Amino acid sequence: MKVIRFPLLIFTLFVVLGICLADQLRPSLNTTFLVLCGSCILFGLGYFIAQTKFNLRFLFGLATYQLAFTFGLLLFAVHYPPNFKSHYSNDLHYDQEKSWVEGIITEKLKPNAYSNKYFLKVNSVNGKICSGKLLVILSKKESTSTLQIGDKIVVSSKIKPIIKPHNPYQFDYSRYLEKKDVFDQLYLENNNFKIIGIHKNTAYYLEKSRNSIEEYFKNSGLTEDQLSICKALLIGQKQNINPEITDAYSKSGAIHILAISGLHVGILLFLFKTVLDPLQKFKRGRFITAIILVVLLWLFALLSGLSASVVRAVTMFSFVTIGMYLKRHTNIYNTLGSSIFILLLFEPNYVFDVGFQLSYCAVLAIVTIQPLLSSWYQPKNKIASYFYSIFTVSIAAQLGVLPLSLYYFHQFPGLFFITNLAVIPLVTLILILGIISILAFYIGIPSSLVVQAFGKTISLMNEIVQKIAALDTFIFEDIPSNLAITIASLILILMGVIYFKNPKKSNIKFILMGLIGFQFALYGSIAYHKSQSEFIVFQYPQKTIMGIKENNELVLISPDTMAHTNYIIKNYIRSNFATVKKTLPLKNVYSINRNQILLVDQNGIYSIPQKPDIVILTQTPKINLERLIETLQPQIIIADGSNYLYAVELWKETCRKKSIPFHSTSEKGYFKIKI
Repeated sequence: MKVIRFPLLIFTLFVVLGICLADQLRPSLNTTFLVLCGSCILFGLGYFIAQTKFNLRFLFGLATYQLAFTFGLLLFAVHYPPNFKSHYSNDLHYDQEKSWVEGIITEKLKPNAYSNKYFLKVNSVNGKICSGKLLVILSKKESTSTLQIGDKIVVSSKIKPIIKPHNPYQFDYSRYLEKKDVFDQLYLENNNFKIIGIHKNTAYYLEKSRNSIEEYFKNSGLTEDQLSICKALLIGQKQNINPEITDAYSKSGAIHILAISGLHVGILLFLFKTVLDPLQKFKRGRFITAIILVVLLWLFALLSGLSASVVRAVTMFSFVTIGMYLKRHTNIYNTLGSSIFILLLFEPNYVFDVGFQLSYCAVLAIVTIQPLLSSWYQPKNKIASYFYSIFTVSIAAQLGVLPLSLYYFHQFPGLFFITNLAVIPLVTLILILGIISILAFYIGIPSSLVVQAFGKTISLMNEIVQKIAALDTFIFEDIPSNLAITIASLILILMGVIYFKNPKKSNIKFILMGLIGFQFALYGSIAYHKSQSEFIVFQYPQKTIMGIKENNELVLISPDTMAHTNYIIKNYIRSNFATVKKTLPLKNVYSINRNQILLVDQNGIYSIPQKPDIVILTQTPKINLERLIETLQPQIIIADGSNYLYAVELWKETCRKKSIPFHSTSEKGYFKIKI
């Protein structure tokens, strides 16, 4: 396999690299247009040189790829909302007490135990017409009602930035929302909002349709667990799936089943194709069939909420369908490149979507690795051949997504192939029964037997997945990884594919190059983190957790003897390639890198012979902070998450008056010093 044979895929790769760089630089529109003009000039020169001097034709290739790279910069800049004057952030002052915001609810998010969450499309702020999206948080304590898609509301509240992670290597929710063009949030509480109307757009009617389908299945007798899986597979709603079921699917290697993606769309395409094939007997039947198939796929995408995974899958299969029915030669790599490029034209932030990345890695692995596995052995029995195909597809897909799975989720389900052998046929049956049920609902035909079979099949799938997930021995968790190792792993897999496609002795160099790169990334990462020693105060509500990391070993300091099982600590040691050496109880005085640290706990004792550089307040000590500052004169005062918030606010004000730096981990996140 020579990569140069697939120029559109390589062109798209350079567009992706341009988007990634623009995400770091955040260039303005004017700057990007200037760079693009320069890039077009270089492209023209490359073309002219290639036409006149044959031996310099490679310059035209380089000019093409630099143009693609620059185009990626432009795509990001054009789709970055704050680059436009109409975006609300360009007139927003975060220190102002309250703003009057009017907008429309466009999407429901997964709720938590305390609140419901939504996206709000902004129409105006303080009477000025503007654009943008906000995260809206509706407290369940303040309101028993929920908002619906299409609700037009007016809010009097302070627009606040979305909270950044308070601990190192923690999931950055603000970054995640930023990739959905959401930068700030509003809290709905104390009756500070009012519904002033309903905006009946496409999203409103699609939501009504989804709600009617949900109500139909609920009235048909499906249990809560059956209904939640039904909503995930048919209408793309995963918000209400039981966390235990989600965890079981994750541990068994079947989490991809719960998100509508290429697997589901591929099955639907096969089903629709089977039903519509008789149309090919008529004049222009192939053309009509192709159009109907594409329309049906996009109707399904609309019904499921146009998530990144389903849009990606439907776009790709639309290209495949057109090529298949119009008798055009379709190169799968160029099809993938075309679908990625088209999607990025409309939404460059798809590049940063985890599902998007996993989907394309899986599909690329399937079309490159699965044929290799099939060529080594092919069962003669049709049933055995069917299950062997599922097995080889599962192996190929898992190998393709393994580096990204370890990077994002740090776990590997050892029995994934068994899960897929059992689950994929059941998913096919579930989709068939589900579509029949929905059609019967809209036509008005009784379908209780079909719905019952539909529900029992979902329960059977859940039961199989939970039994496989219960085999903890085959689930490998807390596997350390980072970006360098992930990239090196992907390159190693690519080099392996190149060799096995053409297993000549001269091609062994590709595998050796991949192995050397992987070893450099792995051992380089371990060596780097081993050289980084630090003292850190973690942020955790109502607990004191500190740590001293040296030589990839972490000594925890906490009254909680089980602190090493905390998810915050697991994230930290995993990302630092470290291990927990031991857990020590709290003491009042520490000496770290020539810094004298005094810990003042609930006993309020701070009589020490030497003045400290740092004072850490924990467990809300009853002290006179002004007297402590005058007596000890520390350089900085730290308050961890175990303190009551009212006390932290008082200490903060006292430090402000005394001109002493104050760091509250509840507000600013963790505190660390290098050793």
